[in-house]
Amino acid sequence: MQDVDTLIELIRDRRNQEALHLLNASPDLATAHSNREGQLHGASPLHWAAHRNATELCERLIELGADVNDSASDWWLTPLSWGADAGSAEAIELLLQHGADVNQDAIVGTTALHAAAMGGSSQGKRDPQAYARTAEILIANGADINRRTTKGRTALDDAIERTNAVVVAVLQNHGARSSNGSH
Repeated sequence: MQDVDTLIELIRDRRNQEALHLLNASPDLATAHSNREGQLHGASPLHWAAHRNATELCERLIELGADVNDSASDWWLTPLSWGADAGSAEAIELLLQHGADVNQDAIVGTTALHAAAMGGSSQGKRDPQAYARTAEILIANGADINRRTTKGRTALDDAIERTNAVVVAVLQNHGARSSNGSH
């Protein structure tokens, strides 16, 4: 049997066909988690497939028993939040269609909407429309636009701080408020 980290590396490297081949040869990897130390400890192949917007892989992982609400990761916790962090709109839609909890705690009271508002490592500038679309999908599926983190921050606060202008606009268009009560 191959180990889950081999599968995750293929997904991370966007070698999706090789990942599907390995997954089909070792279907039990669909529910496994990485034991590698560090920030990404506990991630599953579904976390990475969502982050990479690899919808075909997401679909196959779910068919093989991957949990769309898995919160074993040490970073962002849920596959939905991993996908939102990367602006992976198609993966977000797929996860929600398979029962992902749009308001599940991602970490310290954040949700996938907070992750989209923060815009990943590019602060939403890598592909602004992908982050806007991701935020729209999350809101259309019941995301609490004024959910506060344990530090009292809303998704709008995060989008403003990161100068993620397209998500600021989406949130404001839906009536989101910042933690100080302004639109």
